[in-house]
Amino acid sequence: MRPISFLFLFLAVAWVAASCTGDAGRDPNEFRVGIESTPASLDPRYATDAHGVRIIPLIFNGLLRKTPEGGVEPDLAVSWETPAPLVHELVLREGVTFHDGSLLTAQDVVATYNYLRNPENGSPHSGALKSLASVVAEGDKVVFTLSEQYVSFPFQLTHGILPERLAQIKDIGDELTGTGPFRLARYLPGEEVLLTAFADHFRGAPKIDRARFRIVGSATTRLLEVRSGGLDLLQNAVPPYSLKFLERQEGLDVVRGAGSSYQYLGFNLKDPLTSDLRVRRAIAHALDRDALIRYVMQGQARKANSVFPPEHWAHAPGAMSYDYDPARAMVLLDEAGYTDPDGDGPLKRFSLSYKTSTDKTANEAARIIADQLGKVGIGVEVMSFEWGTFFGDVKKGNFQLMSLRWVGLSDPDVLHYIFHSESVPPNGANRGRYLNPELDRWLDGSRGEADMEKRAALYRSIQEKIAEDCVYASLWWPDNVVVLSERFTGYRPLPGGEYVSLAEVEPAGKVE
Repeated sequence: MRPISFLFLFLAVAWVAASCTGDAGRDPNEFRVGIESTPASLDPRYATDAHGVRIIPLIFNGLLRKTPEGGVEPDLAVSWETPAPLVHELVLREGVTFHDGSLLTAQDVVATYNYLRNPENGSPHSGALKSLASVVAEGDKVVFTLSEQYVSFPFQLTHGILPERLAQIKDIGDELTGTGPFRLARYLPGEEVLLTAFADHFRGAPKIDRARFRIVGSATTRLLEVRSGGLDLLQNAVPPYSLKFLERQEGLDVVRGAGSSYQYLGFNLKDPLTSDLRVRRAIAHALDRDALIRYVMQGQARKANSVFPPEHWAHAPGAMSYDYDPARAMVLLDEAGYTDPDGDGPLKRFSLSYKTSTDKTANEAARIIADQLGKVGIGVEVMSFEWGTFFGDVKKGNFQLMSLRWVGLSDPDVLHYIFHSESVPPNGANRGRYLNPELDRWLDGSRGEADMEKRAALYRSIQEKIAEDCVYASLWWPDNVVVLSERFTGYRPLPGGEYVSLAEVEPAGKVE
């Protein structure tokens, strides 16, 4: 399905050429990361895309921070107590400074959260904070009072804190002032995000001077750059077909393991065609996911049936799985009134547009999916856009079919953010405009259910209903693949893909 041998020959020749220049002139205290596209935002009040969310913890700290195990622990807070079921009290660390030199105060926290929870400001986090009745400063203590039980509220205490002078301004441009281990030095869309070490960080200065995130849209270029020394880290940013080559390259460590990200095909439920459940189920049955995983992902993924993978405590093993069944797909299309106009002829039952980014792997998957749908009589026009344009259209609901990946999912309360009827953008990520009052009640009920077994049962029911209604066509859980230069040590990949351990990275020594 791809001229692989020609591609491998091209890469081999190109890598030899790239190796001639190597990393001559590189500053040994600068760490370079390759990412596929420009972060849509680095403002913690608004960022929802994967690149922005992963970089932000280097610039901003929250009161709490997520742990690799999926919990939370104090960050800007030195202590955290719940003296009553609806009250959270956090005492701030002393002497924490922002990048502009000002001291962190409880008023900064209050200003940040009052902005976040106001729906008029358009933050996608406002929906998750609707149960926050008040946030007040009491000296070095911040007191959050809820109007109702919300068991996942501690995860809402991980948002980055801005200075009070900026927290109430909607568009702060590049003045992204936080307390993180790095400060923003340059943000050039389409080119790079440059961070410089913040010497006064409360946990100590980073061990490198700079972290440079280079936006490299071409997968081939990313491979050449990491091979020649122009990049030091690629995290889930290499095409699956390149893994065998990378594993044989001296000076590179390749780490691969089962991942928890979730790839899906999304539908616009407001569209006349994809609003029909029979059409969505027909599309799901027409997808040969085994072939997609074999050819597109080179076997580096697990077939998914729901949002959370089997090792997650909220996994839904009973969620409906749409096996590859083209005959069933055609029956469903007939039942929906979209009969085949000319039998085995060239005419289609109807046509859909499929929007995707310019990423090579995403485009290949889109074209194979288009071919598979064509075999049951559905015409598909694949439309590729630069990331910002593509993601903007998705949030606006300007699509029929699209495919995206949820990354870093740990707290299953994210299901409220994705599927609740109140979470339609900009208030959340219900981008397909799914409206189901019964599901809303389950989602709302899960937020107040303290019993873990009952809560897990609710999450399973929610995912089963999502699968039954075919809101998404589940594709796969891709493996995590990290490619790291041996010139540096200390980088620890995290389940959510955050780059926070860059603060611990240091040069391993001169490489001859």
